[in-house]
Amino acid sequence: MNPWEVVIGIETHAQLSTRSKIFSGSPTAFGAPPNTQANAVDIALPGVLPVLNKGAVECAIRFGLAVSATIASRSVFARKNYFYPDLPKGYQISQYESPVVVGGQLAITIGETEKVVRLTRAHLEEDAGKSLHEDLGRDFAGMSGIDLNRAGTPLLEIVSEPDLRSAAEAVAYARALHALLRWIGVCDGNMQEGSFRCDANVSVRRAGQAELGTRREIKNLNSFRFLQQAIDYEVQWQIATLEDGGRIEQATVLFDPASGETRTMRSKEDAHDYRYFPDPDLLPLVIDPEWVAAIRARMPELPVARRDRLIADYGLSAYDAGVLTSALEIANYFEDSVAVAGKANAKTCANWVMGELAG
Repeated sequence: MNPWEVVIGIETHAQLSTRSKIFSGSPTAFGAPPNTQANAVDIALPGVLPVLNKGAVECAIRFGLAVSATIASRSVFARKNYFYPDLPKGYQISQYESPVVVGGQLAITIGETEKVVRLTRAHLEEDAGKSLHEDLGRDFAGMSGIDLNRAGTPLLEIVSEPDLRSAAEAVAYARALHALLRWIGVCDGNMQEGSFRCDANVSVRRAGQAELGTRREIKNLNSFRFLQQAIDYEVQWQIATLEDGGRIEQATVLFDPASGETRTMRSKEDAHDYRYFPDPDLLPLVIDPEWVAAIRARMPELPVARRDRLIADYGLSAYDAGVLTSALEIANYFEDSVAVAGKANAKTCANWVMGELAG
């Protein structure tokens, strides 16, 4: 029996698929020249006021409905105060005590085992800019640059309960969340462009111990492979430290893919360090139940329901149905194929889509 139990919670930042930013009309397209998609609101010039993007709110509602969460009839935006060179205002507009989405759950599969992961909340917030440390050209050798194109990009931060017990479970959760966000059309899921980033809160405790251990937060993991490697290393490091008589200090750490190790970036802040208070420039967000009902009516059939229907309607195995519902485009293509080839050829269509077409 393993004397240690791993406890993991995941915070995910999903960039929402809106054409403009969450509090301004600046575009959100990826890859534009630095500082060409940042207006007066984004760079926090004196006297500017934020205006909430209705499309971002609809994305949050769609996600809440997809995970059977409660959509708050009233939520509040707050100022989260901290200093980053690429945060022009000196604070981030986020949600704290009153998020727009409360609770919910997400089913994951690890091998043959299914598990339900509870969600704590999902809240809307703006992204910061980006610090550039690579070669900026001859005139800026040895310097860092600031690109504010990303400042104000709409994010949905999704926070899980500490229900995950291994790196494999954490990766299964991240994959399931990534697939769901793409399925319902609220995030393109492009991890290379930073549209889907995970922070893993990792701690260990003695088996049977009720009290949680001290957690360390691994920031900005933008691939499933890095998520797996970072958690595996962090778990082994924490266990080795405790078995050697050391103590775990709460901290924010970064994962270095080159060395395969985590390293401390700063001592971990708690909520009081950010000095949250309601943003005086934004009214509370009040969501009409009729709006929620209208969005619910436009929701696609969700992956689990689609998987069960493919099994029932076409006699597919659970494995085949799971693969075919890994993305909405694949599920639609399969059913379009069956419509042409006939229901009697459903298994052949499934084999072709998962084999030749996938290849």
